[in-house]
Amino acid sequence: MTLNRWLIACAASLAFCSTTLAALSLEFAASGTADLTTSAAADTASGSTGPGVVVASAIPTDAPPEISGPVSGEAVAGRPFSLRPAASDPDGDTLTFSVSDLPAWASFDPASGVLFGTPQLTDVGVYGHIAISVSDGTYKVSLPEITVTVVAPPRKAHYGHYFATRYSDTPADAAMLCEQPGVSGVVWRQTWQQVEPAAGLYDFSSFDQALAAIAASANPGCQLWLMVEYKSFASSPVKNPCPVYLQAQHSGLNTAGNGAATCFMWEPEVVGPYVDMMWAAAAHFDQNPHVEGLILQESSLGLNGAYSQDLAAGGTYTPLAWRDALIALINQCSAAFANSRCVAFLNFLNGNQSYLNDVSAAISAIPDNQVCFSGPDVLPNATTLYRDINSVYEVLTRHQGCRSNSAQNNSYQVAGCALDCIFHFAVSGSFGDFPETAPLSGGLCVNSYLFWNHRITKSATGLDWTDSLPVIAANPYGPGWYLQCAGGGGAP
Repeated sequence: MTLNRWLIACAASLAFCSTTLAALSLEFAASGTADLTTSAAADTASGSTGPGVVVASAIPTDAPPEISGPVSGEAVAGRPFSLRPAASDPDGDTLTFSVSDLPAWASFDPASGVLFGTPQLTDVGVYGHIAISVSDGTYKVSLPEITVTVVAPPRKAHYGHYFATRYSDTPADAAMLCEQPGVSGVVWRQTWQQVEPAAGLYDFSSFDQALAAIAASANPGCQLWLMVEYKSFASSPVKNPCPVYLQAQHSGLNTAGNGAATCFMWEPEVVGPYVDMMWAAAAHFDQNPHVEGLILQESSLGLNGAYSQDLAAGGTYTPLAWRDALIALINQCSAAFANSRCVAFLNFLNGNQSYLNDVSAAISAIPDNQVCFSGPDVLPNATTLYRDINSVYEVLTRHQGCRSNSAQNNSYQVAGCALDCIFHFAVSGSFGDFPETAPLSGGLCVNSYLFWNHRITKSATGLDWTDSLPVIAANPYGPGWYLQCAGGGGAP
Protein backbone atom coordinates (compact mmCIF):
# COMPACT_ATOMS: atom_id res chain seq x y z
CA MET A 1 0.00 0.00 0.00
CA THR A 2 1.39 3.40 -0.95
CA LEU A 3 1.60 6.17 1.59
CA ASN A 4 -1.03 8.10 -0.34
CA ARG A 5 -3.52 5.22 -0.03
CA TRP A 6 -2.64 4.76 3.62
CA LEU A 7 -3.24 8.45 4.35
CA ILE A 8 -6.63 8.38 2.57
CA ALA A 9 -7.62 5.23 4.46
CA CYS A 10 -6.43 6.79 7.68
CA ALA A 11 -8.55 9.86 7.09
CA ALA A 12 -11.60 7.65 6.60
CA SER A 13 -11.07 5.50 9.70
CA LEU A 14 -9.25 6.24 12.94
CA ALA A 15 -9.44 2.54 13.75
CA PHE A 16 -7.41 1.78 10.61
CA CYS A 17 -4.77 4.33 11.65
CA SER A 18 -4.49 2.83 15.12
CA THR A 19 -4.18 -0.72 13.80
CA THR A 20 -1.49 0.04 11.23
CA LEU A 21 0.56 2.26 13.52
CA ALA A 22 0.45 -0.44 16.20
CA ALA A 23 1.71 -3.00 13.69
CA LEU A 24 4.48 -0.62 12.61
CA SER A 25 5.56 -0.10 16.22
CA LEU A 26 5.79 -3.87 16.78
CA GLU A 27 8.09 -4.27 13.77
CA PHE A 28 10.36 -1.49 15.01
CA ALA A 29 10.51 -3.13 18.41
CA ALA A 30 11.37 -6.55 16.94
CA SER A 31 14.05 -5.58 14.43
CA GLY A 32 15.06 -2.04 15.21
CA THR A 33 13.81 -1.00 11.79
CA ALA A 34 10.69 -1.22 9.76
CA ASP A 35 10.47 -2.50 6.21
CA LEU A 36 10.14 0.95 4.71
CA THR A 37 11.40 1.59 1.20
CA THR A 38 11.91 5.06 -0.17
CA SER A 39 11.94 4.58 -3.87
CA ALA A 40 10.50 6.57 -6.72
CA ALA A 41 10.55 3.38 -8.75
CA ALA A 42 8.45 1.54 -6.17
CA ASP A 43 6.03 4.46 -6.04
CA THR A 44 5.76 4.49 -9.80
CA ALA A 45 5.19 0.74 -9.92
CA SER A 46 2.37 1.04 -7.42
CA GLY A 47 0.55 3.59 -9.55
CA SER A 48 0.87 6.33 -6.94
CA THR A 49 1.47 9.89 -8.09
CA GLY A 50 2.45 11.12 -4.63
CA PRO A 51 5.82 11.07 -2.80
CA GLY A 52 7.96 8.01 -3.35
CA VAL A 53 7.16 6.28 -0.09
CA VAL A 54 5.81 2.77 0.10
CA VAL A 55 4.59 1.37 3.41
CA ALA A 56 5.05 -2.37 3.02
CA SER A 57 4.72 -5.43 5.22
CA ALA A 58 4.16 -3.61 8.51
CA ILE A 59 0.83 -2.14 7.31
CA PRO A 60 -2.08 -4.57 6.83
CA THR A 61 -3.51 -4.80 3.32
CA ASP A 62 -7.20 -4.63 4.52
CA ALA A 63 -8.72 -1.18 3.81
CA PRO A 64 -11.94 0.35 5.22
CA PRO A 65 -15.07 0.60 3.10
CA GLU A 66 -16.12 3.83 1.44
CA ILE A 67 -19.59 5.43 1.66
CA SER A 68 -21.21 8.45 0.08
CA GLY A 69 -24.73 9.80 -0.30
CA PRO A 70 -27.07 12.72 0.30
CA VAL A 71 -27.01 14.51 3.61
CA SER A 72 -30.60 15.78 3.31
CA GLY A 73 -33.91 14.74 1.79
CA GLU A 74 -37.54 15.88 1.53
CA ALA A 75 -40.44 13.48 2.02
CA VAL A 76 -44.04 14.32 1.16
CA ALA A 77 -46.64 13.07 3.63
CA GLY A 78 -48.65 10.21 2.20
CA ARG A 79 -46.09 9.34 -0.47
CA PRO A 80 -43.31 6.71 -0.39
CA PHE A 81 -39.85 8.03 0.38
CA SER A 82 -36.43 6.37 0.18
CA LEU A 83 -32.82 7.38 0.61
CA ARG A 84 -29.97 5.07 -0.49
CA PRO A 85 -26.26 5.60 0.11
CA ALA A 86 -23.53 4.34 -2.23
CA ALA A 87 -20.93 2.10 -0.60
CA SER A 88 -18.03 -0.06 -1.73
CA ASP A 89 -15.04 -1.87 -0.27
CA PRO A 90 -11.57 -1.78 -1.91
CA ASP A 91 -10.96 -5.36 -0.80
CA GLY A 92 -14.35 -6.71 -1.89
CA ASP A 93 -15.44 -7.47 1.68
CA THR A 94 -19.11 -8.07 2.45
CA LEU A 95 -20.73 -4.90 3.74
CA THR A 96 -23.50 -4.40 6.28
CA PHE A 97 -25.24 -1.17 7.19
CA SER A 98 -26.60 0.30 10.39
CA VAL A 99 -28.50 3.44 11.34
CA SER A 100 -29.10 5.56 14.42
CA ASP A 101 -31.87 8.06 15.21
CA LEU A 102 -34.19 6.48 12.63
CA PRO A 103 -37.55 8.34 12.47
CA ALA A 104 -40.51 6.37 13.81
CA TRP A 105 -42.25 6.42 10.39
CA ALA A 106 -39.20 4.97 8.60
CA SER A 107 -37.65 1.53 8.19
CA PHE A 108 -34.08 0.51 7.36
CA ASP A 109 -32.57 -2.34 5.33
CA PRO A 110 -29.19 -3.40 6.81
CA ALA A 111 -28.25 -5.28 3.63
CA SER A 112 -28.59 -2.31 1.28
CA GLY A 113 -28.49 0.71 3.58
CA VAL A 114 -31.80 2.00 2.24
CA LEU A 115 -33.88 4.18 4.56
CA PHE A 116 -37.53 4.04 3.44
CA GLY A 117 -41.08 4.67 4.57
CA THR A 118 -44.31 6.58 3.97
CA PRO A 119 -44.75 9.40 6.48
CA GLN A 120 -48.24 10.67 7.27
CA LEU A 121 -49.53 14.18 7.86
CA THR A 122 -48.98 13.69 11.59
CA ASP A 123 -45.26 13.18 10.81
CA VAL A 124 -44.74 16.60 9.19
CA GLY A 125 -41.53 18.09 10.63
CA VAL A 126 -37.74 17.95 10.53
CA TYR A 127 -35.82 14.78 11.44
CA GLY A 128 -32.11 15.38 11.99
CA HIS A 129 -29.06 13.54 13.36
CA ILE A 130 -29.78 10.43 11.28
CA ALA A 131 -26.50 8.51 10.93
CA ILE A 132 -26.02 5.73 8.36
CA SER A 133 -22.88 3.64 8.68
CA VAL A 134 -21.28 0.81 6.72
CA SER A 135 -18.95 -1.92 8.03
CA ASP A 136 -16.77 -4.55 6.40
CA GLY A 137 -16.48 -6.49 9.65
CA THR A 138 -13.32 -4.67 10.70
CA TYR A 139 -13.90 -1.02 9.98
CA LYS A 140 -17.01 1.13 10.31
CA VAL A 141 -17.43 4.30 8.27
CA SER A 142 -20.34 6.77 8.55
CA LEU A 143 -21.96 9.38 6.37
CA PRO A 144 -22.28 12.88 7.77
CA GLU A 145 -25.51 13.24 9.74
CA ILE A 146 -28.60 13.27 7.51
CA THR A 147 -31.67 15.51 7.84
CA VAL A 148 -35.02 14.48 6.36
CA THR A 149 -37.84 17.03 6.20
CA VAL A 150 -41.41 15.76 5.92
CA VAL A 151 -43.74 18.28 4.26
CA ALA A 152 -47.49 18.32 3.68
CA PRO A 153 -48.55 17.58 0.10
CA PRO A 154 -49.98 20.39 -2.01
CA ARG A 155 -53.69 20.93 -1.36
CA LYS A 156 -55.97 19.51 -4.04
CA ALA A 157 -57.37 22.35 -6.13
CA HIS A 158 -58.81 20.97 -9.37
CA TYR A 159 -61.18 23.88 -9.87
CA GLY A 160 -63.66 24.00 -12.71
CA HIS A 161 -66.82 22.29 -13.93
CA TYR A 162 -68.21 19.19 -12.20
CA PHE A 163 -71.29 17.08 -12.86
CA ALA A 164 -73.47 16.03 -9.92
CA THR A 165 -74.65 12.50 -10.61
CA ARG A 166 -78.22 11.24 -10.21
CA TYR A 167 -79.28 8.49 -7.80
CA SER A 168 -79.72 6.09 -10.72
CA ASP A 169 -76.35 6.83 -12.32
CA THR A 170 -73.84 3.99 -12.52
CA PRO A 171 -70.05 4.14 -12.25
CA ALA A 172 -70.04 3.90 -16.05
CA ASP A 173 -72.14 7.07 -16.17
CA ALA A 174 -69.63 8.83 -13.92
CA ALA A 175 -66.82 7.80 -16.30
CA MET A 176 -68.83 9.02 -19.29
CA LEU A 177 -69.40 12.41 -17.68
CA CYS A 178 -65.68 12.69 -16.95
CA GLU A 179 -64.94 12.17 -20.63
CA GLN A 180 -66.85 15.29 -21.70
CA PRO A 181 -64.62 18.18 -22.83
CA GLY A 182 -63.83 20.65 -20.07
CA VAL A 183 -65.18 18.54 -17.20
CA SER A 184 -62.93 18.41 -14.13
CA GLY A 185 -64.84 15.78 -12.19
CA VAL A 186 -68.09 14.42 -10.78
CA VAL A 187 -69.98 14.31 -7.49
CA TRP A 188 -70.89 10.80 -6.34
CA ARG A 189 -73.61 10.62 -3.71
CA GLN A 190 -74.63 8.01 -1.18
CA THR A 191 -76.93 8.23 1.81
CA TRP A 192 -75.42 8.01 5.26
CA GLN A 193 -77.39 4.79 5.78
CA GLN A 194 -75.71 3.21 2.73
CA VAL A 195 -72.28 4.25 3.96
CA GLU A 196 -72.89 3.10 7.54
CA PRO A 197 -75.12 0.00 7.39
CA ALA A 198 -74.45 -0.73 11.08
CA ALA A 199 -73.07 1.39 13.90
CA GLY A 200 -69.37 1.98 13.29
CA LEU A 201 -69.32 -0.29 10.22
CA TYR A 202 -68.57 1.59 7.00
CA ASP A 203 -69.03 0.65 3.36
CA PHE A 204 -67.28 2.93 0.86
CA SER A 205 -67.40 0.42 -1.99
CA SER A 206 -69.74 2.53 -4.15
CA PHE A 207 -67.21 5.37 -4.19
CA ASP A 208 -64.43 2.87 -4.93
CA GLN A 209 -66.39 1.52 -7.90
CA ALA A 210 -66.89 5.02 -9.30
CA LEU A 211 -63.17 5.74 -8.92
CA ALA A 212 -62.28 2.49 -10.69
CA ALA A 213 -64.56 3.32 -13.61
CA ILE A 214 -63.04 6.80 -13.91
CA ALA A 215 -59.51 5.36 -13.79
CA ALA A 216 -60.38 3.15 -16.77
CA SER A 217 -61.97 6.01 -18.72
CA ALA A 218 -60.49 8.28 -21.39
CA ASN A 219 -59.98 10.89 -18.64
CA PRO A 220 -58.35 8.99 -15.74
CA GLY A 221 -57.29 12.27 -14.11
CA CYS A 222 -60.91 13.21 -13.47
CA GLN A 223 -61.71 14.07 -9.84
CA LEU A 224 -64.40 12.65 -7.55
CA TRP A 225 -66.29 14.49 -4.79
CA LEU A 226 -67.81 12.41 -1.99
CA MET A 227 -71.29 13.35 -0.78
CA VAL A 228 -72.91 11.52 2.13
CA GLU A 229 -76.51 12.70 2.44
CA TYR A 230 -78.38 13.27 5.71
CA LYS A 231 -81.54 14.64 4.03
CA SER A 232 -83.67 12.91 1.38
CA PHE A 233 -86.12 14.20 -1.20
CA ALA A 234 -89.39 12.99 -2.71
CA SER A 235 -87.48 11.29 -5.52
CA SER A 236 -84.84 9.72 -3.28
CA PRO A 237 -84.76 5.91 -3.52
CA VAL A 238 -83.69 5.70 0.14
CA LYS A 239 -86.35 7.59 2.08
CA ASN A 240 -84.60 7.76 5.44
CA PRO A 241 -80.93 8.57 4.89
CA CYS A 242 -79.94 8.05 8.53
CA PRO A 243 -78.24 4.92 9.81
CA VAL A 244 -80.83 2.48 11.14
CA TYR A 245 -79.64 2.83 14.73
CA LEU A 246 -80.43 6.58 14.65
CA GLN A 247 -83.73 6.56 12.76
CA ALA A 248 -86.23 6.03 15.57
CA GLN A 249 -85.03 8.77 17.93
CA HIS A 250 -82.99 11.10 15.76
CA SER A 251 -84.75 11.56 12.42
CA GLY A 252 -88.08 12.78 11.12
CA LEU A 253 -90.14 13.35 7.99
CA ASN A 254 -89.40 16.55 6.08
CA THR A 255 -91.32 18.93 3.84
CA ALA A 256 -90.31 17.16 0.60
CA GLY A 257 -93.05 14.58 1.13
CA ASN A 258 -93.32 11.03 -0.18
CA GLY A 259 -91.65 9.69 2.97
CA ALA A 260 -88.53 11.85 2.70
CA ALA A 261 -86.71 12.31 6.01
CA THR A 262 -83.89 14.26 7.65
CA CYS A 263 -81.41 13.30 10.34
CA PHE A 264 -81.41 15.62 13.34
CA MET A 265 -77.98 17.04 12.53
CA TRP A 266 -77.98 19.56 15.39
CA GLU A 267 -78.09 16.84 18.07
CA PRO A 268 -74.79 15.67 19.60
CA GLU A 269 -76.01 12.07 19.34
CA VAL A 270 -76.05 12.55 15.55
CA VAL A 271 -73.12 14.92 15.04
CA GLY A 272 -70.70 12.53 16.79
CA PRO A 273 -71.41 9.52 14.54
CA TYR A 274 -71.37 11.67 11.40
CA VAL A 275 -67.96 13.03 12.40
CA ASP A 276 -66.75 9.46 13.00
CA MET A 277 -67.96 8.54 9.53
CA MET A 278 -66.10 11.50 8.00
CA TRP A 279 -62.86 10.46 9.68
CA ALA A 280 -63.31 6.90 8.43
CA ALA A 281 -63.93 8.21 4.92
CA ALA A 282 -60.85 10.42 5.15
CA ALA A 283 -58.72 7.48 6.27
CA HIS A 284 -59.88 5.67 3.13
CA PHE A 285 -59.79 8.53 0.60
CA ASP A 286 -57.78 11.55 1.77
CA GLN A 287 -54.50 10.29 0.32
CA ASN A 288 -56.14 9.41 -3.00
CA PRO A 289 -55.07 12.11 -5.47
CA HIS A 290 -58.31 11.65 -7.45
CA VAL A 291 -60.66 12.32 -4.53
CA GLU A 292 -61.18 16.07 -4.34
CA GLY A 293 -62.87 15.96 -0.96
CA LEU A 294 -66.26 15.81 0.77
CA ILE A 295 -69.42 17.89 0.32
CA LEU A 296 -71.71 18.64 3.26
CA GLN A 297 -75.35 18.66 2.19
CA GLU A 298 -77.47 21.83 2.24
CA SER A 299 -78.13 23.67 5.47
CA SER A 300 -81.88 23.72 4.79
CA LEU A 301 -83.09 20.65 6.67
CA GLY A 302 -86.71 20.85 5.51
CA LEU A 303 -88.03 20.61 9.07
CA ASN A 304 -90.49 23.45 9.28
CA GLY A 305 -94.24 23.96 9.28
CA ALA A 306 -96.07 20.70 9.93
CA TYR A 307 -92.70 18.95 10.06
CA SER A 308 -91.12 21.27 12.61
CA GLN A 309 -88.75 19.86 15.19
CA ASP A 310 -88.49 23.16 17.08
CA LEU A 311 -88.56 23.22 20.86
CA ALA A 312 -91.98 24.87 20.74
CA ALA A 313 -93.27 21.95 18.69
CA GLY A 314 -91.93 19.39 21.14
CA GLY A 315 -88.65 18.80 19.32
CA THR A 316 -85.02 19.63 20.09
CA TYR A 317 -84.13 22.05 17.26
CA THR A 318 -82.79 25.54 17.87
CA PRO A 319 -81.07 27.74 15.29
CA LEU A 320 -78.11 28.17 17.62
CA ALA A 321 -77.69 24.41 18.03
CA TRP A 322 -77.71 23.90 14.25
CA ARG A 323 -75.31 26.78 13.66
CA ASP A 324 -72.83 25.38 16.18
CA ALA A 325 -73.22 21.83 14.90
CA LEU A 326 -72.73 22.98 11.30
CA ILE A 327 -69.54 24.84 12.21
CA ALA A 328 -68.33 21.75 14.10
CA LEU A 329 -69.02 19.54 11.07
CA ILE A 330 -67.12 21.94 8.81
CA ASN A 331 -64.14 22.09 11.16
CA GLN A 332 -64.06 18.33 11.56
CA CYS A 333 -64.28 17.83 7.79
CA SER A 334 -61.27 20.10 7.26
CA ALA A 335 -59.31 18.30 9.99
CA ALA A 336 -60.16 14.84 8.69
CA PHE A 337 -59.60 15.63 5.00
CA ALA A 338 -56.37 17.49 5.69
CA ASN A 339 -55.01 16.76 2.22
CA SER A 340 -58.28 17.47 0.41
CA ARG A 341 -61.11 19.99 0.25
CA CYS A 342 -64.51 20.36 1.88
CA VAL A 343 -67.56 22.15 0.51
CA ALA A 344 -70.52 23.30 2.61
CA PHE A 345 -73.79 23.75 0.71
CA LEU A 346 -75.49 26.64 2.48
CA ASN A 347 -78.86 28.21 1.69
CA PHE A 348 -81.24 28.58 4.63
CA LEU A 349 -80.77 28.27 8.38
CA ASN A 350 -84.26 27.97 9.78
CA GLY A 351 -85.03 30.35 12.62
CA ASN A 352 -82.08 32.72 12.24
CA GLN A 353 -80.76 33.34 8.75
CA SER A 354 -78.14 35.78 10.06
CA TYR A 355 -76.24 32.79 11.46
CA LEU A 356 -75.00 32.14 7.91
CA ASN A 357 -72.62 35.04 8.49
CA ASP A 358 -71.11 33.17 11.45
CA VAL A 359 -70.73 30.05 9.33
CA SER A 360 -69.05 32.12 6.60
CA ALA A 361 -66.60 33.57 9.13
CA ALA A 362 -65.80 30.10 10.48
CA ILE A 363 -65.04 28.86 6.96
CA SER A 364 -62.83 31.87 6.21
CA ALA A 365 -60.86 31.20 9.39
CA ILE A 366 -59.76 27.76 8.15
CA PRO A 367 -56.29 28.17 6.57
CA ASP A 368 -55.45 27.81 2.87
CA ASN A 369 -59.07 28.19 1.68
CA GLN A 370 -59.49 24.50 2.39
CA VAL A 371 -63.27 24.80 2.78
CA CYS A 372 -65.56 26.41 0.21
CA PHE A 373 -68.77 28.29 0.94
CA SER A 374 -71.23 27.03 -1.65
CA GLY A 375 -74.79 27.95 -2.45
CA PRO A 376 -76.69 24.88 -3.69
CA ASP A 377 -78.71 26.83 -6.28
CA VAL A 378 -77.86 29.07 -9.25
CA LEU A 379 -81.27 30.66 -9.64
CA PRO A 380 -81.38 34.37 -10.58
CA ASN A 381 -85.19 34.23 -10.46
CA ALA A 382 -85.45 32.91 -6.85
CA THR A 383 -85.92 36.04 -4.74
CA THR A 384 -85.79 34.06 -1.48
CA LEU A 385 -82.07 33.64 -2.13
CA TYR A 386 -81.35 37.40 -2.20
CA ARG A 387 -84.18 39.31 -0.52
CA ASP A 388 -82.15 40.82 2.34
CA ILE A 389 -78.62 41.26 3.67
CA ASN A 390 -78.61 37.83 5.36
CA SER A 391 -79.84 35.92 2.31
CA VAL A 392 -77.40 33.37 0.95
CA TYR A 393 -76.46 35.30 -2.23
CA GLU A 394 -75.60 38.34 -0.13
CA VAL A 395 -73.47 36.28 2.26
CA LEU A 396 -71.82 34.34 -0.57
CA THR A 397 -70.76 37.39 -2.60
CA ARG A 398 -69.04 38.92 0.43
CA HIS A 399 -67.46 35.67 1.62
CA GLN A 400 -63.67 35.91 1.90
CA GLY A 401 -62.12 32.81 0.38
CA CYS A 402 -63.33 29.91 -1.74
CA ARG A 403 -66.79 30.38 -3.30
CA SER A 404 -68.68 27.75 -5.31
CA ASN A 405 -72.24 26.98 -6.40
CA SER A 406 -74.46 24.43 -8.09
CA ALA A 407 -76.69 24.54 -11.16
CA GLN A 408 -79.54 22.34 -9.98
CA ASN A 409 -82.39 20.95 -12.08
CA ASN A 410 -84.32 24.22 -11.78
CA SER A 411 -81.31 26.09 -13.18
CA TYR A 412 -82.10 24.43 -16.53
CA GLN A 413 -85.46 26.21 -16.76
CA VAL A 414 -84.97 29.86 -15.85
CA ALA A 415 -87.03 31.92 -18.26
CA GLY A 416 -84.89 34.33 -20.23
CA CYS A 417 -81.62 32.85 -18.91
CA ALA A 418 -80.21 29.88 -20.82
CA LEU A 419 -77.23 27.91 -19.57
CA ASP A 420 -74.59 30.34 -20.86
CA CYS A 421 -76.44 33.00 -18.89
CA ILE A 422 -76.52 30.69 -15.85
CA PHE A 423 -72.74 30.24 -16.06
CA HIS A 424 -72.00 33.95 -16.31
CA PHE A 425 -74.44 34.73 -13.50
CA ALA A 426 -72.54 32.22 -11.34
CA VAL A 427 -69.04 33.62 -11.93
CA SER A 428 -69.58 37.35 -12.56
CA GLY A 429 -70.68 40.18 -10.29
CA SER A 430 -69.08 42.56 -7.82
CA PHE A 431 -67.50 41.24 -4.65
CA GLY A 432 -69.52 42.25 -1.59
CA ASP A 433 -72.44 43.67 -3.56
CA PHE A 434 -75.31 41.59 -4.92
CA PRO A 435 -77.90 43.65 -6.85
CA GLU A 436 -81.21 42.49 -5.33
CA THR A 437 -83.40 44.54 -7.64
CA ALA A 438 -81.62 43.50 -10.85
CA PRO A 439 -79.95 40.13 -10.19
CA LEU A 440 -78.83 39.48 -13.76
CA SER A 441 -76.86 42.73 -13.73
CA GLY A 442 -74.58 41.09 -11.17
CA GLY A 443 -73.66 37.59 -10.11
CA LEU A 444 -72.40 35.23 -7.43
CA CYS A 445 -68.60 35.61 -7.79
CA VAL A 446 -67.95 31.85 -7.89
CA ASN A 447 -64.17 31.44 -8.04
CA SER A 448 -63.56 27.69 -7.71
CA TYR A 449 -66.07 24.89 -8.39
CA LEU A 450 -69.29 24.99 -10.42
CA PHE A 451 -71.47 21.88 -10.14
CA TRP A 452 -73.97 20.99 -12.90
CA ASN A 453 -76.78 18.52 -12.29
CA HIS A 454 -76.80 15.57 -14.68
CA ARG A 455 -80.35 16.33 -15.77
CA ILE A 456 -81.48 13.84 -18.42
CA THR A 457 -85.11 14.91 -18.86
CA LYS A 458 -85.95 18.05 -20.79
CA SER A 459 -86.82 21.04 -18.64
CA ALA A 460 -89.78 23.34 -19.15
CA THR A 461 -87.55 25.41 -21.44
CA GLY A 462 -86.36 22.34 -23.35
CA LEU A 463 -82.89 21.96 -21.82
CA ASP A 464 -81.02 19.00 -20.36
CA TRP A 465 -77.43 18.18 -19.37
CA THR A 466 -76.22 18.00 -22.97
CA ASP A 467 -77.02 21.70 -23.35
CA SER A 468 -74.46 22.48 -20.65
CA LEU A 469 -71.64 20.81 -22.60
CA PRO A 470 -70.89 23.64 -25.05
CA VAL A 471 -70.97 26.12 -22.15
CA ILE A 472 -68.53 23.98 -20.15
CA ALA A 473 -66.20 23.50 -23.13
CA ALA A 474 -66.20 27.22 -23.96
CA ASN A 475 -65.48 28.38 -20.42
CA PRO A 476 -62.50 26.51 -18.92
CA TYR A 477 -61.38 27.46 -15.44
CA GLY A 478 -58.88 30.30 -15.38
CA PRO A 479 -58.62 34.11 -15.35
CA GLY A 480 -61.40 34.35 -17.93
CA TRP A 481 -63.61 32.78 -15.27
CA TYR A 482 -62.72 34.24 -11.88
CA LEU A 483 -61.79 37.74 -13.08
CA GLN A 484 -65.40 38.28 -14.15
CA CYS A 485 -66.06 39.11 -10.49
CA ALA A 486 -64.97 42.72 -9.89
CA GLY A 487 -62.85 42.89 -6.75
CA GLY A 488 -63.14 39.16 -6.18
CA GLY A 489 -59.43 38.41 -6.44
CA GLY A 490 -57.87 35.42 -8.15
CA ALA A 491 -58.11 31.70 -7.60
CA PRO A 492 -58.51 30.75 -3.92
